Amino acid sequence: MSSVSKAKEVPQNQLKLAYRLIQGIDKQNYEYIYCGKFSKTITSNLLSLAQTFLERNEDTSKLKKRIYFVMVECLQNVTRHQDANGETEESGILVLQKQNKKYYITTGNIIENKNIDRLSSMLDKVNSMTADELKKYYQKMLITGEISEKGGAGLGLIAMARKTENKLLYDFQKINDSFSYFYLRTEIPLAKPSEETELDKWKYSFDKIKSLHKTLLKESILLNFNGVFDQDNLINLLSIIDAQMQGSIDFKKRVFKIMFEMLHNIVQYSEDVTGTTDKVGENEGIFLLGAVDNILSFTAGNYLAVNKTDTLKEKLDFVNKLSDKELMDFNEKVSEYFEKNEINKPDLSIIEMKLRSNNNLKYLFNKVNDTHSFFTLQATIIS
Repeated sequence: MSSVSKAKEVPQNQLKLAYRLIQGIDKQNYEYIYCGKFSKTITSNLLSLAQTFLERNEDTSKLKKRIYFVMVECLQNVTRHQDANGETEESGILVLQKQNKKYYITTGNIIENKNIDRLSSMLDKVNSMTADELKKYYQKMLITGEISEKGGAGLGLIAMARKTENKLLYDFQKINDSFSYFYLRTEIPLAKPSEETELDKWKYSFDKIKSLHKTLLKESILLNFNGVFDQDNLINLLSIIDAQMQGSIDFKKRVFKIMFEMLHNIVQYSEDVTGTTDKVGENEGIFLLGAVDNILSFTAGNYLAVNKTDTLKEKLDFVNKLSDKELMDFNEKVSEYFEKNEINKPDLSIIEMKLRSNNNLKYLFNKVNDTHSFFTLQATIIS
């Protein structure tokens, strides 16, 4: 397959991928997923996303603090202990999940195979201890612990075990002879820990997370986020993308504008497929940033009322038929007309996205039920 044909094919795969992912995400009760690069700056924005989610949730303040504390430790563990492996060094994953009245935080990052035995031994030792033993061990490690090359002496793992009052579940996925993915899962019950039931046994398997992670890597996804999209999340996501985007200032401005319009569309127009709320800007969506060769693809998906799909399709087809010059002229005339007549200007985000990308916008509608469809929109730009 030539590089040109591959570049054309993969974005189309990413267009179809959004709906496939959202179906699996709904079934697994994923609150949100982030896949991409991890750095101190990005970690800070991810924590802000988590804080926004927790503030919206009805759980107790004490529980929210525990979840936030564990997420801080999880993300610090990833940024501190991830190892470099060429192109895949930016392909970590963070998943927040709610199952059977419990929260689960799962992270995945690359480590060198030579570190697996040491890490496994440390985790097994932590998991074998009682709460009192963990407290004493933590205090001992603070004073006499052997600090690794990357720091921490495993203190983060001990802190997570103490805070969650549960064992730390883990697994590894071999990449090659030198590197593997290290997956870590922590469990936080909503109430006092209860006896384990059949509904809890899924947590010991990392197969679904591995499969999801593998799919995102296979489809050349640089960044994936699903969850509730609102104004705060929009700002944090734009900051995450800005922290890892390369290229000229002009290119970054084009990327940022497309990103803003696409994420803003989710915030403004996504709808609740369950029909339980009419709130604007608090419904689920998904965003994917992909790259193949020198082509970046931006793919966003959200639920939309079936009776709105025909009008939206007509708008997209109309914009796609216009040349760049015709589009610029049309945009200028529309803006000028509404300014002169002091009428609120209509949403021109579709025009903005095509103008900035210099490519036609691709889209799909997948019917979910009699009232809602899942709308996926994609813009591509050559870097």
